[in-house]
Amino acid sequence: MGNNYSMPKRKNKMPKVKLSEPNIISTTKASQHGTSEPEFLWFPFLPFKKLTVLQGESGIGKSSFILNIAALLSNGESMPFEPDGRASAPGNILYLNNEDDIEEVINPRLIAMGAALDRFHFVNEPFLLDSECKRLENTVRELAVRLVIIDPLTSFLGKNHNMNTAQSVGNLMRALSRIAFSTGSAIVVVCHLTKNAAGKEIDRHLGSSDIMNAARSVLSATRENEDCDVVIVKHLKSTLAKRAKPFFYEIVDNGVIEFIQGEEAISATDEPLSSTKKEVAINTLQQILSNGAKPQPEIKAIFKGVNIGWRTVETAKSELGLEQFYDEDGTSYWRI
Repeated sequence: MGNNYSMPKRKNKMPKVKLSEPNIISTTKASQHGTSEPEFLWFPFLPFKKLTVLQGESGIGKSSFILNIAALLSNGESMPFEPDGRASAPGNILYLNNEDDIEEVINPRLIAMGAALDRFHFVNEPFLLDSECKRLENTVRELAVRLVIIDPLTSFLGKNHNMNTAQSVGNLMRALSRIAFSTGSAIVVVCHLTKNAAGKEIDRHLGSSDIMNAARSVLSATRENEDCDVVIVKHLKSTLAKRAKPFFYEIVDNGVIEFIQGEEAISATDEPLSSTKKEVAINTLQQILSNGAKPQPEIKAIFKGVNIGWRTVETAKSELGLEQFYDEDGTSYWRI
């Protein structure tokens, strides 16, 4: 008989597979990090290394408002409402604006504000934020810019960005936030408000909500009524400090702003200038200029010390017919 027994077929052994390390996100622990205090160009409104939004109605003076702050920075002067009058070192400003002519509008305003003109830089080539954020960052770093003003945001958006699309605008705002952080500068984005006054004021801006989401501070400028020259500014958002109380401003001469704290606003809107204060301002100007010209920052400091507002000083200057001129460094001087 034949042998019907056959050897069982040998199963193929599967090769051993070495398990790979899991693909996880790199993390750190809170204990590996320290803490740091935020720094401000103007406390608590304009933080360094962050994005700030200034929104307001059309024709309300948003550009003049932020340029007045920039003019103070250019001279190293103290910001409005600083309790101890502390000042920082003069800083450079990059002003992105293609709606106003430099020689007809912007420079005359800066001169009236007493700004150091050499510290203001303007873009003199076609420029859009769509694909130029890296060049913007390089420029801010190269010029040692402390304040970047984009006025308004809509003027620097090309066809690749839709103001109403969250992803489009959100990516841009995050890119601007990264530029602010990496360069240490404060970036202010100026936005227009819609005419629809319904709903929350922070939601009245033109475009996607990602604009406000990316900002660490939001200021909103509006008028109580059409006939009022005084503008109210509300601090709608602040993630780095307690929100400030509303304050006011009034444009008194060629873009020059008179900043007004809350309790002073009623007298600023309803009453003429105090004749006594104006007379004191006239006499003081005559006295301090009797021996020759004085720099405007020094004049401002003198009147701040005696609690006479800049609107009163500007009026006294006009009545006296004082001359204003600039030295080779761009510092403003007054003389009789």
